[in-house]
Amino acid sequence: MKARIARWTATRGVIGALAALWLVLAPAMAVADTDNATLEAKKTALFAQMLQDPSNLDVTFAYADVAAQLGDNEGAIGALERMLMFNPNLPRVDVELGVLYFRLGSFEAAEDYFNKAKASNPSQEISNRIDEYLAKIHAAEQIDQFTGYAFMGAQYQSDANLAPGSPLIQSPIGAVLLDNQFVKHGDFDLFASGAVLYSHDLGTQNRDTFEVLGTGFGDHYMQFSRLDLDLGEVTVGPRFRFPDVGVNPVQSASIKPYLILNEVGLGENQYFWTYGGGIETTAILFDDVQAKATYEIREKNFSNAAVRPLSRGLTGDDNLVMLDLAKPITEKQTLSAQFDYLDQDTRLGFYANKTYAISAAYSFRYDSPIRVLTFPWETSVFGSRSWGYYAQPDPCCNTSTTPGVFSPSDRYDRHWRYGVTQAFDILSNVSMVVQFQRDIVSSNLSIYGYTSNSALIGTQIRF
Repeated sequence: MKARIARWTATRGVIGALAALWLVLAPAMAVADTDNATLEAKKTALFAQMLQDPSNLDVTFAYADVAAQLGDNEGAIGALERMLMFNPNLPRVDVELGVLYFRLGSFEAAEDYFNKAKASNPSQEISNRIDEYLAKIHAAEQIDQFTGYAFMGAQYQSDANLAPGSPLIQSPIGAVLLDNQFVKHGDFDLFASGAVLYSHDLGTQNRDTFEVLGTGFGDHYMQFSRLDLDLGEVTVGPRFRFPDVGVNPVQSASIKPYLILNEVGLGENQYFWTYGGGIETTAILFDDVQAKATYEIREKNFSNAAVRPLSRGLTGDDNLVMLDLAKPITEKQTLSAQFDYLDQDTRLGFYANKTYAISAAYSFRYDSPIRVLTFPWETSVFGSRSWGYYAQPDPCCNTSTTPGVFSPSDRYDRHWRYGVTQAFDILSNVSMVVQFQRDIVSSNLSIYGYTSNSALIGTQIRF
């Protein structure tokens, strides 16, 4: 009965969080719908003007611009190519046609228009834009591609060892006061993370690819070396692309089945290794909403260590479902949201759990307010909420109110996380990143509740 009540509470919590997220997303989507309606009306009026005065290049260019904003790249291309029939020497039009053909994946046509515009000796700004797109075309036409990032830096956490917020906890023998080594301590750690994606073009009409993604992470604590974490993971699988689905509201989509293999170390000892598989689908919805849905199943195999004698009790299956959505509000502002569901089945039933999580972030880019730094800055504000429900009573804690009676309870955790990230672009592919974050975990078993503040600074290199 308690488990049913907990799950109902979880469902209500998730529904409430989704409703709150909808209150955030709905105004932005309403604004976007209003803007689209305005653009559609403007497009219709400009089309009527073009029919009356087909030689008016200003009207035609305005029509092409509105069509492109609405995602009607073919209509914009048709309008711009008609302009070149009246005047073939319009470098700006050549550039815009190159951009539109690039968006459609017609790289050969795009390159022809860019080269034509380049030959007319355009301004330095336009020339730089052309060079940027030509470089993208060259990269996209490579059969084998490597992309990725590296991120390294330092972090401080006020509760690095994730100790309970209070030194007084409920143990199997009743309330006890924790020894100093097990209470809350702050610590610094150095970290490095990165990912490399190898993509091989399979030579199909839709530009299907075979992808290998490798990710890694490692950190080292100044005091709590038992928390040093090392992770390496590889996923392998083909990605099938569908550039024109033809089903509203889906504009384009892809699907990728893949295999998973990883190895994780904790405190200089093996912690666990994983094998499994997953399937990822991506789509563009309503012209500009990026959506990604993922399902993974993993078999996790844990190893015991001297300080972790029960780790093998965590061995079991993980089933994970994720849904990501990203909606551009303006050209430089994006609202994103994510929903996760994780079902962990473990050997020891009090470790098995079902966890629901929802998160949202708002990001905006803007010109650097410091003259020395000429590249844009980006600020992101984020927050998340999760609910974790465990399958069996945890023998860690006696929750009985009757003296001399041992009665454990199922564990129920709630986790708030929120913070802000500031990125300063130093070069086009190098950023300095500063982040402040606060975690608040509450639990009906006091040993699992904690609060931690963290701050990190690092450098990210993209390639």
